[in-house]
Amino acid sequence: SVIEACNFRCDYCMPADRVPDDYGLDSASRLTFDEIETLVRGFARVGIRKLRITGGEPLLRRNLPELVARLVEVPGIEDLALTTNGSLLARQARALREAGLQRLTISLDALDPEVFHRLSGGRGEVSKVLDGVRAAEDAGFDSIKFNCVIQRGINEDQAIPLVEHFRGSGHVLRFIEYMDVGATNQWRMDEVLPSAEVVKRLQTEFPLVPLQATAPGETAERWGYAGSGGRHDPALGEVGFISSVTQAFCGDCNRARLSMDGKLFLCLFAGQGYDLR
Repeated sequence: SVIEACNFRCDYCMPADRVPDDYGLDSASRLTFDEIETLVRGFARVGIRKLRITGGEPLLRRNLPELVARLVEVPGIEDLALTTNGSLLARQARALREAGLQRLTISLDALDPEVFHRLSGGRGEVSKVLDGVRAAEDAGFDSIKFNCVIQRGINEDQAIPLVEHFRGSGHVLRFIEYMDVGATNQWRMDEVLPSAEVVKRLQTEFPLVPLQATAPGETAERWGYAGSGGRHDPALGEVGFISSVTQAFCGDCNRARLSMDGKLFLCLFAGQGYDLR
């Protein structure tokens, strides 16, 4: 994480009634680029190969392409990705690509403008995110992942439109079960739409076939779109399901998180980290 601040106020992460507008904007507590590079070099020396830049909204961090350029040069780092809400991507996509960023993940919980605006806490416009997607494609990001957090009764009607939009694009759409990421929703199970139910709904419109995991500790269950003969047609792309509530994947988790102020967390839900600064 390079910054705690975000320009959205999504209810499941940073709801406006609990998170002030100036949250995460105190730059004094953030790791400098020098400190981040030092830690990444240490991680690489003990075997870390994949790195993901997150926030908050990481594109709020000034001069982010400079950090990307430094991290891709670290010996041992083979894969560098970034997760963003996409709202600021249009003006930064090319600079990030030229700096060496390899992969993008964009959070996108709805295509309907009104639903998207509401889910972002009244602060986001889906048109700006889609502008960012086009800019990323033009810059050379050819296989973008899109994460959609599905909430029962809130945005479950967006699943099929999202599939219709991205099927055949070469991008990967992933549906994530609603969970208490920001310790704000008291694990309201009545708002969880199990992945198995989403799969069934999509199957009525788009035949899907299960795919093998690509790596140990992979969080998403992969499904491909079936073409002629009922087999997966790679040209149509794939869809994934992250069942963090109904099928927890803690057993083979191989991830760690470094907070923007230098604390190492070994679990997304850990209440305490190890201060590396």
